[in-house]
Amino acid sequence: MQRPTAVTVFGILNIAFGVMGITCTPIGLIMSSLSQRMFENVPQAQQMGNPFQQMMSDPRFMTYTYVSTALGMAASAALLAAGIGLLKLRPWARYLSIGYSVYAWVAVVIGAIVSYYIIYAPMIEKMAQQSGPEAAPFMGGMVFGMFGGMCFGLVYPTILFIFMLMPNVKEAFQPDWASPPPVPPYMP
Repeated sequence: MQRPTAVTVFGILNIAFGVMGITCTPIGLIMSSLSQRMFENVPQAQQMGNPFQQMMSDPRFMTYTYVSTALGMAASAALLAAGIGLLKLRPWARYLSIGYSVYAWVAVVIGAIVSYYIIYAPMIEKMAQQSGPEAAPFMGGMVFGMFGGMCFGLVYPTILFIFMLMPNVKEAFQPDWASPPPVPPYMP
């Protein structure tokens, strides 16, 4: 049986996204740590009540950041393995791709909840103190961050899930019962 095009496409995409996740996640964590240290040494940022500094000093947010980073690295490694397995038509790779989709949905929803309580709720409080044009950046950032992040984060896992359940994709990962199993070579 010939490998369906969708399996090839998602195998390559899984590999690409897995590699990006494994390499970019630690870089993002390092940059966040450096930014936190930079803001600690700027007296003007402390006086202005910098929201980024407040967020980075919140132990709940930092705990969430470290846990989600570790889980994200593991999910990226699983996605990479699933991509390689899809290209080799390994049945476990299809299941791992479906499992990744479910994990990604849960991670996006939990991320949105954490972001709301730690980032957006304080922004709403600041916005309530201001009126007029000063409140517009807060509202725009909140709307785009909350809904845009969720929508964008759900696109690939949803499409991957749908394609992994398609009949021709499922069939490609089933053993071919019509032909006999390969005979191992004779060894004297």
